[in-house]
Amino acid sequence: MFPESGLRNLAAVALTTVATLASAAGTPLPAQSAFFLTRSENRNQVHYALRLDEACRPVGTRPVQVYWRMLERGASEVEELLDIEQPVYGLEDSQPVDATAEGWRVRVRLRAFPSRPIDITTARVDGRCQVQAWTKLGNSVSRLEHVFVKTSWPFSVDFVRLDGVSPEGQPVHELIRQP
Repeated sequence: MFPESGLRNLAAVALTTVATLASAAGTPLPAQSAFFLTRSENRNQVHYALRLDEACRPVGTRPVQVYWRMLERGASEVEELLDIEQPVYGLEDSQPVDATAEGWRVRVRLRAFPSRPIDITTARVDGRCQVQAWTKLGNSVSRLEHVFVKTSWPFSVDFVRLDGVSPEGQPVHELIRQP
């Protein structure tokens, strides 16, 4: 499961960053968001997106980009993560890229939850690049779509909910509570 320190770090950053976000106007949106994270405080989202070339191949040694969609200010407003946010929303440094029979896979780990790897896959489907995130949800590996963090004052996390779709196409949810 997730370590208790990860939930504490998540709460501390989630509750303090609202007041400290710096503007990064003009930051381009990556082509393919694999999944996103929301918090109970506002509508802003942290997106985890894969940079791809025209052949749907991940670009660079760290092809997954993490950024904010600042929906509280407008649908097209985006910002980079601040240094203070990296321990919670950021990714571990290693992002190994492997070829698969269908395309490519990039393995990432959220710094707050390194014990649960997330595989971001890409493949060409109907002439377009399809990007999906996969991780263990409940008892099986499922497609991860959304992470919701319910925070409470001061600096605590009530729970983290992972939302996805099972291999059979059914909605899957996993609720993680702090011990």
